[in-house]
Amino acid sequence: MAQPPSGSASQAAAAQPASGGASSSAAAKPGADWDKLVAAAKSEGKVTLSIGAASGQQARDSIVPAFKQDFGIDVEVISGPSTQMVSRLKLEQSSGLHTVDVVIGGADTMYLSFYGDKLIAPLRPLLIHPDALNGANWSVGKPWFMDPEGQYILRISNGVTGTTAINTKLLKTSDFTRASDLLKPEYRGKIAGFDPTINGSGAQHAAYFQLKLGADFVKKLFLDQQTVRTQDVRQLADWIGRGNYAIAVTMTASNIEQLKADGLPVSEIPELKDAPGYLTGATGLMAVVKESPHPNAAQLFVNWMAMAHGQGAYDKATQMVSPLTTVKNDWVPSYVIPKPGVDYLDTYSWDYTVNTYPALFEQVRKELSAG
Repeated sequence: MAQPPSGSASQAAAAQPASGGASSSAAAKPGADWDKLVAAAKSEGKVTLSIGAASGQQARDSIVPAFKQDFGIDVEVISGPSTQMVSRLKLEQSSGLHTVDVVIGGADTMYLSFYGDKLIAPLRPLLIHPDALNGANWSVGKPWFMDPEGQYILRISNGVTGTTAINTKLLKTSDFTRASDLLKPEYRGKIAGFDPTINGSGAQHAAYFQLKLGADFVKKLFLDQQTVRTQDVRQLADWIGRGNYAIAVTMTASNIEQLKADGLPVSEIPELKDAPGYLTGATGLMAVVKESPHPNAAQLFVNWMAMAHGQGAYDKATQMVSPLTTVKNDWVPSYVIPKPGVDYLDTYSWDYTVNTYPALFEQVRKELSAG
């Protein structure tokens, strides 16, 4: 399958964030077409946004008031499992009844269902504001579209994940410089992580190890080291924070930082030389639904989300990195921001999501299910 003309992960990593919020002095004047669009959007009165369940509340807290403040237009947020929205849109398109304007979600459902089932319309032609179109405003040198045509799916979030965490009363961060350090005999029975045999965070992390370090490493880590598995985010955080286990083989930055804020002895391990982490977009892919009921408001919204004020508000709420160079990203810890010169695997690239990851996951599942 063709690779998307979206800019490479290394390009994204090399870009340095500039200033937070909208860059008023550098902002380009939008012109008469923009004024007409704003007026038409206001006459429609609202835009309906569907967003994945994990980021629904953050969208309500950030996008709704910010868009209302900027344009006086309401955003109705529908939040729930993306698979349910796919079913809803299929039914609506077959019946001719359309209620949703814009969708924001993750890679699997966006690529395989929203795009694969032809539920979304080209977004690229809708971008008309100079700040949204200016390649210098984007860390990849142009608006970051992820689909093969470079037209449908715009990436509005980024960040490094795959971070290993430890309880600092039990271990020192200096004990770890390479992923192979996790295989030391003294750590057997002291490691916990998300279940790698179930599609999700654990499977993504195990697939990354499988790709970077090989099947033997994955077997040793999860089987020989007797890594305890869970699917409960809070349980994993509690285990490491309280010292039930010394190592979390991967933990989200938001959980690490919350444990620190709660005064618990938890720290991230600095970048492992042989496994520096990988890029993700979380709930950070945006598309416009076919035959949206509020087409002008939808167009205004996606332009706004491709600029500093809208994208910055959302990424701050979701604790992700904005791909815009006009956003400072000072709300995320340094280990989440891609570093220049590091060759990160982008798990949200089209080819990885559609072709590479499914094969890796199947291999990991077969290798570890017996354990």
